[in-house]
Amino acid sequence: MNKLVVKSHRPLKQRLVLALSLVATVFAAWALFEYGRYRAGFDHIAAVREYNELLDVNAALEEQLEQLREKVALLERTLQVERKASADVKISLSALQGEILELNEELAFYRGIVSPRDASRGLRLQTFKLTPLGNDGTYRYKVVLTQVLKNDRLAYGTVRLRLEGTEDGRPKVLELKQVTEKKVRELNYRFKYFQSLEGKLHLPASFTLQRITVEVRPRGRRQDPIEKTFEWTT
Repeated sequence: MNKLVVKSHRPLKQRLVLALSLVATVFAAWALFEYGRYRAGFDHIAAVREYNELLDVNAALEEQLEQLREKVALLERTLQVERKASADVKISLSALQGEILELNEELAFYRGIVSPRDASRGLRLQTFKLTPLGNDGTYRYKVVLTQVLKNDRLAYGTVRLRLEGTEDGRPKVLELKQVTEKKVRELNYRFKYFQSLEGKLHLPASFTLQRITVEVRPRGRRQDPIEKTFEWTT
């Protein structure tokens, strides 16, 4: 006669036992690992503390770095402002120096009229200037004539310019009418105290200027012509 054996089946209990065994195994392995590190001189608590300290140092360095970046940006902006201000100052200074030079020239000009070194009451060639306007041979000329303030007589006459140089290696003389657009032969002046005569002239590309002669020819009274030669240097 066969006997019937009844066995209880508890899967949940088996799974729990299995899980506890697995946890115990992992814990045992971790404990063994920590024991091995302890035997080797490793201190976990000290390592955690050192790691946290390193995190604090890193945060402090990051903050310092950000502060330094802000300072650099501020210094760069300040430097740009200072450079702009310096450039503006240089421009203003250059302009002021130019104005001072012009005022000094103007002052010397009027001094020559009011109290000239030469006590002569006659006509004088005060200034002659020839200024290049580019590289195409165009120039601006300026002739200033004066007579002292005590002289209340009207001065009138003509001014001629003669340009001497070389063309293709040969001596060449050009008159004003040859180098002006409207073929001006001479300049007319009429004044009591001073007058400025200005205009443009154009020299041929093959012509090399060496000197300019200015001839002033008074009219209406007894006075000798004035002739002055100015050497031209490039």
